[in-house]
Amino acid sequence: MAASSDQEGYEIFLKELNDIDNAKEQGEEEEELLSKTPDEGEIEAEWLKSAGYGFVVNKLQEGKDLSDDELEALTSSLTRKQAQAVQRRVDTLSTTMRKRQKANQKVHVKDIFNNPDEQGQTPMVQDPPSSPDVISNQPPLISRVSGGGKGRDRPFLKLGNYSMSGLNTLEVQDYLDTGVKAISFKPRNTFGKKKDGLDGRGVMLPVISDAEISDFHIQEVQSANRVELPVFETKPHTSGTIKIGDISSEDMIKIRSLALIELTALFDSCNITYSKFKRKIKSKDHGLFGVPLQSLVEQDQKRGSTSQVPLIFSMLISHLENDGITSEGILRVPGAVTRVKQLRHDLNEKFYSGHFRWEEFLPHDAAAIMKQFLRELPVPLLTYDYLDAFPQIEHLKSSYEKLNALNLLILLLPDSHRDSLKLLLRFLRNIVSHSNENKMGLNNVAMIMAPNLFLAPTSRSKTKTVEEVELNRAAGTSKIITMLIHYQDILWTIPPSFIDQVRHQYEVDQKAKSRENRIKRFLKKDKGEAYKRSSSQEPEPQEGVIRVQAPHLTKSSALIQLDDRMTAADVVAPFKRQAGSHDKPNSNHHGYKPLPPRFRNPDNAQFAEDNAYLFEVGGNIGERCIDPKANILDIYKTNPHAEWIIKVKYDR
Repeated sequence: MAASSDQEGYEIFLKELNDIDNAKEQGEEEEELLSKTPDEGEIEAEWLKSAGYGFVVNKLQEGKDLSDDELEALTSSLTRKQAQAVQRRVDTLSTTMRKRQKANQKVHVKDIFNNPDEQGQTPMVQDPPSSPDVISNQPPLISRVSGGGKGRDRPFLKLGNYSMSGLNTLEVQDYLDTGVKAISFKPRNTFGKKKDGLDGRGVMLPVISDAEISDFHIQEVQSANRVELPVFETKPHTSGTIKIGDISSEDMIKIRSLALIELTALFDSCNITYSKFKRKIKSKDHGLFGVPLQSLVEQDQKRGSTSQVPLIFSMLISHLENDGITSEGILRVPGAVTRVKQLRHDLNEKFYSGHFRWEEFLPHDAAAIMKQFLRELPVPLLTYDYLDAFPQIEHLKSSYEKLNALNLLILLLPDSHRDSLKLLLRFLRNIVSHSNENKMGLNNVAMIMAPNLFLAPTSRSKTKTVEEVELNRAAGTSKIITMLIHYQDILWTIPPSFIDQVRHQYEVDQKAKSRENRIKRFLKKDKGEAYKRSSSQEPEPQEGVIRVQAPHLTKSSALIQLDDRMTAADVVAPFKRQAGSHDKPNSNHHGYKPLPPRFRNPDNAQFAEDNAYLFEVGGNIGERCIDPKANILDIYKTNPHAEWIIKVKYDR
């Protein structure tokens, strides 16, 4: 039975490939993938920049050393495994730069031959340093580097040779085999934890626990279900569930860096690598098809949109949700070629004018255009940076690690790509939920969408059987689509441990700034001004009491006494309209202390609605929307200097 089901899935996959080929013959443009082999050290430099260590790359490329403060900043907020991943890339790039600088040095004749003495002795030839160890005068640090090595060892792929089967595309290079020794650029414990929790200046730093950070925020609660996927749920956490959209864009930059480092450490542990495709992007700057997602979003925002999903994609999904979700064979049955071509033309001409007639858009035609929209994106939905990383997840050891890696990859996607993928996956799950009517199960949907998301090659080998080439690809990519659909509620969350690391980064930065300010004040020797500033500061708030601000509501602030049972929902509740009373809070909301009575016109009063949430702002975080179920006392203890503000959020 299982074999029959697999064969049916493969047939669906092959049919979709044929439909894609036919669509390309009708005018879908092909773009060229570049096969340029990167220069030695280029991949490591690019990785370090993406991980937030651009200053390290700049220093090493300029032949400069790093200061102690800069070295400490490398790993002050990283776990041991994360630090090792950074160290491998830094050591490789450091060695590459040293070799390059040595090769580029101009050798003067005086450096080769000694001056003859007065007796006319034959000049002696000086031996150059035998190895980089002599230059550094430090013992070498030998590393196994994933993603390192010479450019010729990297099989970057040409057009039509995607590695979408989940197979490794690069073996880990051992520098012991090549004779190249990677040199640690810092002689002392660069990447280890500081002794006694000190930062090198005698200042205590928050401690990051390896065990805590490495513990992913999900747990398996059942061995398997009817779709042969383990059942996972998020672990209960006092800070509540942290969704991707809950934190500020500035904090999200820090989260992306941590996600890249964590993903690399995870792949390193299993000797898994992936390629980043290079491409000549022939994107358009107008129209709806072949235009980058971000460009479409910017066009929509000029018309008043606030979404990170292009309006055309949202409307296509909405139309399919309303009129095509129960259509038999939706996604599988191709639309009529002539109608699809005419509809594309009409969309380009009439969409933004509002004159396009959606009621004439048949479901199968709409599905065909939706898939064409995805295939023609100049930068694919999963991006060229991570398109090959998704299939490699199949080589991780456990379902737990696979789900962890998928979550990290989702965090790495740009906003418009991640939000558009989320909308697509919700739609696909809705299709599966109506499988009794549309005859589209999870496996069928995954098989159809895999070649559309993973860019099936345009020129398949004529000498190999179709099954030999394509069915391996189907097996690798469809499993990833299946997991994306099935686990999407978990994948769009942020591990609480990442928030702990972000807090640690803020605290380290604040300590450094505080030290700089103390030095500046000392140099100015203006004690009187320092006294004025300290005396003008507001007194410290009472322990366990927070002032909640609601600037857009009639009740603009309130003092709240926290206890160990109070949630974020309890804090917001006093600002909501209470049944039978405008001012009296529900007695179930612990610790509420009302402000003195004041005049209020009940007809004009502004109360918090269901889309109002408590936000944590400042202190050791940028800004975060707090889960209504989160324990506020625990968050307060973690960030006692935060401000607490009630704001409206529509998309949580």
